[in-house]
Amino acid sequence: MKQKSVKLLRALAAVFALVGFGIMSYLTYVHYAEKSSFCDLSAEVSCDIVTSSIYSEIFGIPVSLLGLLYFALMLFLVATRPLAKSARLVFSLTLLMFIPSLYLSLMEIVEIKSFCILCESSKVMMLGILITTGLAMKEKTKKLVRYSAPLVIAGAIFAGVIFFIQSGTTVKEDYSALIEHMNEQGWVYYKSYTCSNCKRQERLLGEAYSKLHAVECHPKGPNGQPELCLAKNITKTPTWLLEENGQELKRLEGLQSIEELEQASQFNN
Repeated sequence: MKQKSVKLLRALAAVFALVGFGIMSYLTYVHYAEKSSFCDLSAEVSCDIVTSSIYSEIFGIPVSLLGLLYFALMLFLVATRPLAKSARLVFSLTLLMFIPSLYLSLMEIVEIKSFCILCESSKVMMLGILITTGLAMKEKTKKLVRYSAPLVIAGAIFAGVIFFIQSGTTVKEDYSALIEHMNEQGWVYYKSYTCSNCKRQERLLGEAYSKLHAVECHPKGPNGQPELCLAKNITKTPTWLLEENGQELKRLEGLQSIEELEQASQFNN
């Protein structure tokens, strides 16, 4: 391969890594700042819904942060080492990470039912890194396929491990009695479909969550009632509000543990 071609491939790989780094930096910021992203367009196309789902974290670590570290490493390797020396390592790490990322794309379709533009754009960047470094390796197609096969298998195993970790967050205990007790008292749960802590609250309560007297505060959310949330001075979601004859008795803001809900509602199981 000509020297000019190698330089072009290296420049392209660096651009892909840099753009990916920028995407993941933004998504990580949105996650920790609990702000809405610019690509929150609808219930079907929303980065916020995807990045606040149970599939957006592994052991409590945001996938966006892991992606940020991956792209930072790729950018460092491509920028500091000749592509002839770094291509194999960059290709291997990228392929190993690319397979689990496809699993997360599958979850967008099957479980979350919402499309994250930025998440999928980052995978396009990964694919670009794969192509450029694959070409730089100067391997024949059959040899490259044989080299890639174990990495694909390892990536698939990694994706399986991630699936079991994430599916293991499902609550087994039934909290229906607690929710029915809170409903009888008059508690109302104010939430937003883009709120990450609302998703965590849902996971804590399990199936009983669906029995809540809940109000959606996001104007784009299902049955959104932003006017009611403004009238109730809801500045943070989730918020639990107990009123009697229009007078506020108790307010709980933020993610609440089961014990905190039981204590606030004086529930004795």
